[in-house]
Amino acid sequence: MQTLLNHLASRLGQKLFVPDRQGHYHLHIDNYNLFLRQQGTEFVLSSPLNWRHNLQDQTSTESLKILLQQVTRWGRYAPQAIVLDESENLILEARLAHDSLDVQILEQMIGIHIDLLEQVITLLSETQSAPQWKQVIWQP
Repeated sequence: MQTLLNHLASRLGQKLFVPDRQGHYHLHIDNYNLFLRQQGTEFVLSSPLNWRHNLQDQTSTESLKILLQQVTRWGRYAPQAIVLDESENLILEARLAHDSLDVQILEQMIGIHIDLLEQVITLLSETQSAPQWKQVIWQP
């Protein structure tokens, strides 16, 4: 994994990626924070979305439905999924098979991940900032 990341850093013109104490790599690419870790025979690429579903908020539920529809569309061309962390925050995550991964494929997967991350962030920010209109009928 380290060799693969060294090649990636070289291609991106960045310093070598160094793991933290838990063995997770923190990649800062195009102003986005990505995390890469090895889990069994897979590499897990993830990004926290800093968003939590609120069951009492109808807008939150609608946002989640739209987001899950997007995930279904992504499945045709990308390995990304939406998962929950231990605090029930949403995370964009991709599982990449270790044996079929080279630096070019990793770079492509990171590009796809960033594209999807931008879409998700836009979707979530639009729904959070949408005004909560309530119809009011004036009666004299």
